[in-house]
Amino acid sequence: MIREYARRLYRILVPFLYSRSQFKLFLKASLGDIDLRMLALASSTDYFSNFVQPIRIQAPFGKSMVVIAPHQDDEAIGCGGALALQVRSGRNASIVLLQDGGDEHESLGHTRAEMTARRNAESTRCAAVLGIEPPAFLNHVNLAAEESRASEELERIIRERRADAVFVPFVLDGHPDHRTANSITAAALRGISWPVRVFQYEVWGLCIPNVLLPIDDVIDDKIRMLQCFELANKAIDYVGSTKGLNMYHSRMLGAGECAYAERFFEVPREEYIALVDRCRKAEQ
Repeated sequence: MIREYARRLYRILVPFLYSRSQFKLFLKASLGDIDLRMLALASSTDYFSNFVQPIRIQAPFGKSMVVIAPHQDDEAIGCGGALALQVRSGRNASIVLLQDGGDEHESLGHTRAEMTARRNAESTRCAAVLGIEPPAFLNHVNLAAEESRASEELERIIRERRADAVFVPFVLDGHPDHRTANSITAAALRGISWPVRVFQYEVWGLCIPNVLLPIDDVIDDKIRMLQCFELANKAIDYVGSTKGLNMYHSRMLGAGECAYAERFFEVPREEYIALVDRCRKAEQ
């Protein structure tokens, strides 16, 4: 059964992964005809990496880049290298944190307010590694329940910063808050009239990449960013595991071209919104 689904996904998706100019992928097929769980499985197992060659990209990604992170540390894990390269290019870069980060406060012996303050301080130190302003902390407790308000706040930030490059977790990421972050982002982008490049990054699962970013020049910066999240690193070695993943992704380029890379699924604003709408409909 899984093999048959994989063959179907291959026939549907591969023609659109070879051309970055088309930015299609899911939008040429009806997700109503595809089991979304099988699509997520194909992505999480990196099924497409054997025959898909992402397009190599470089910074800057736009005049104003905004990273949307559901939780404190997602900004460093998924696109810390892209952030660092954007800053080195001399263009604007900023971070928005959606959730308050306090979900595990009881098990760690903290109040929710204490946990939020600690995690926000870690993200502030992470931003300081690159010399950028502290993130905008929206501090929502329940993203799904507060989706409408969060999208309004995010749209205001995107407008204020005139963002033309937005980074958000992959739409099929395994964490429910990360999928909700896509719904929030899509809603915020509906009211934006100018062109926006949307880059979906990897945190709790692999994306289906159509672009790849070498980050050798800033891997030390990314490691320092990851080290700021002392609380999270006590539970999982995000420093080592993320460095290893970025090293693994370098294999998608020729031998010796880079040692570390981040991968993204990039689409323009309009197609990103349509993609999120289809994924939400398929999940219902």
